[in-house]
Amino acid sequence: MIWRKLFFICVLSFIASIFWWFSSLGCVNFPELSTLRSGDIIFMRGISFRSAIVRLLEGVDSDYSHVGLVVIDGGLPYVIHVEPSRNPTSDRVVKESWSAIITPKRIKGAAVFRLVSCYPGTVPKKAARVALQFAREARPFDHDFDLHTPEKLYCTELVWLAYMNAGVDLRGFSFGTERKYLLPADLIKSGFLRNINSAELPSNKSASVAR
Repeated sequence: MIWRKLFFICVLSFIASIFWWFSSLGCVNFPELSTLRSGDIIFMRGISFRSAIVRLLEGVDSDYSHVGLVVIDGGLPYVIHVEPSRNPTSDRVVKESWSAIITPKRIKGAAVFRLVSCYPGTVPKKAARVALQFAREARPFDHDFDLHTPEKLYCTELVWLAYMNAGVDLRGFSFGTERKYLLPADLIKSGFLRNINSAELPSNKSASVAR
């Protein structure tokens, strides 16, 4: 009788662990949301073919294809970003909740970077305010990937321009004047950012929205 009870308890424990594993696939808690700050930069690796092309252009320098800027609003984290969609007329800078974008349905992995500590905390906060204004204005996606047209933005340009308005050029000294496109890896290589946290997300074979 005792062995039967022990066997039953083991079976229940096994089922509970399997249930917990499956339920955790759609939820990624990195880093602790309370540690996020306005002005933090979130680098993402998407699940689309477009994401693979961007990473190919970057070579071995980075594993990320999309980038956005964190804004804390009402105590909750949001991501300001922009990307092309199937309908070019709807391509706009948007403000999305952290949980809506950091999910296996949309990305494979991500990393949070923060401006190096030698700069005052007012700099990333100002960059966040600028990015939030871009979202309020619903600035369109820059299909020409032209850094000289601030009225239109692509993802890396958005983050770069927000920080430029705050007094920091995230391109760094290695970007070079001959370069036309600013890629997520360029921001990481600038020397102005430090890694706070990173994570790999569980695969989601049914996902269809990508970066």
